[in-house]
Amino acid sequence: MNRLASIAVRQTLVSTVIILCAVLGFAAVAIDTTATSMRADLLRTIDTDIAGLADVMAGGGVAELRLRIGDRIALAPADDAPALYLLIDRAGVRLAGNLTDLPVIDATRSAAGEIDTAAGSAMVRATRLRGGMTLVVGRSLGPAAALTRHLERAFALTAVITLVAALAGGLAAAGRLGGRVARLNDAFDRFDRGDLAARADAPVGTDEVALLSQHVDAHLTKIEHLFRAQRQISDDIAHELRTPLVHLDTRLLEALDRNTDPAVASSLERARADVRSVVSLFDALLDIALAGSAGGGVLATCVDLSSVASDIVELYAASAEEVGIDFAWRIAPGVTMRGEPMQISRLIANLLDNALKYVPSGSRVRLTVAPGPRLVVEDNGPGVAAADRETIFERFRRSTAAGSGHGLGLALVRVIAVRHGLAARVEDAAPGARFVIEPC
Repeated sequence: MNRLASIAVRQTLVSTVIILCAVLGFAAVAIDTTATSMRADLLRTIDTDIAGLADVMAGGGVAELRLRIGDRIALAPADDAPALYLLIDRAGVRLAGNLTDLPVIDATRSAAGEIDTAAGSAMVRATRLRGGMTLVVGRSLGPAAALTRHLERAFALTAVITLVAALAGGLAAAGRLGGRVARLNDAFDRFDRGDLAARADAPVGTDEVALLSQHVDAHLTKIEHLFRAQRQISDDIAHELRTPLVHLDTRLLEALDRNTDPAVASSLERARADVRSVVSLFDALLDIALAGSAGGGVLATCVDLSSVASDIVELYAASAEEVGIDFAWRIAPGVTMRGEPMQISRLIANLLDNALKYVPSGSRVRLTVAPGPRLVVEDNGPGVAAADRETIFERFRRSTAAGSGHGLGLALVRVIAVRHGLAARVEDAAPGARFVIEPC
């Protein structure tokens, strides 16, 4: 089954995408907040430094200020990102500092901004001191950028771990749910194929799927009882009415023997034909009842399917030739199975009867027996309409293209197949029909 066709798998993928988007969104907000906070800390550090240097200027003059700027530049910080300073006079002459150029920043407004240096980006503020001098103080943005990259890597790793964990957990849960739903579908499929004992084996629990499974099993049990009651009624009717009908046929035969009127004889013959048709119907119902009466017990007999099929095709070869049907077979030797030889013979015979009955003269019928076991009867006749392929194995159901018949031959085929753990289906042979019997 296509995994993406599963609702549980698709829901897992959607949930995983939502979780991943949430992690990435949180990461973006956290990284942006951290970067903004670090810039604000840098500006506070710069402002504190400027205030201290302004006090130095007020207390010791320009010479003391130049000295203190030099001392601070000489102090190598642990992060190898030295502080940045520049002091110029009114005429633009550089008096102190490690910056070579005056940043394009409005010192009259003590503005702040970012600049590019040989060591990378930096945050600086320019301010105007007494006497028209301009002081620029800055700090490198390298540590902030390094922390941002570290956070990005950390969140990326977190996103990957979250993605893998969410997918693994979600797919595991989806697999368990899919398995439970698959058991439900399998129970319905086996039930549709005629296995009335098929159940979902509902687990004990109170979750939605457990309750659904319990309801499914309960309703399948009710349907099984209804099916068996219906079949029991039809079997009882067939059994009770067959004997008086046989007696009626005997009386008609006696009347026919005593009759000398041709018109009356014709009527009696038609009556006998009608009686024999009804008796044939009851015989078919009784055969179906007999084939299914053993239930699902163990079939201990080893049947040589190849030998059984070979015996049957020899009997049908002459009949097929008489009606102008090209009948051939391909039977693999040594194909065996557990079962009841008489029922297997009846199954094959019904399939061949069905094929020879509904194909016109000049058609082709092929029988194949292969290991598996796999039994196929195929013809190039009118075929079975797509709408009839699901119901043609039901009692009293015939193909829309079929003529006479009581519609029980293929029903018996399915009952015998299910009895032996096999499935019966019909396919389009393009043209014609292909009836396949093989393990479920």
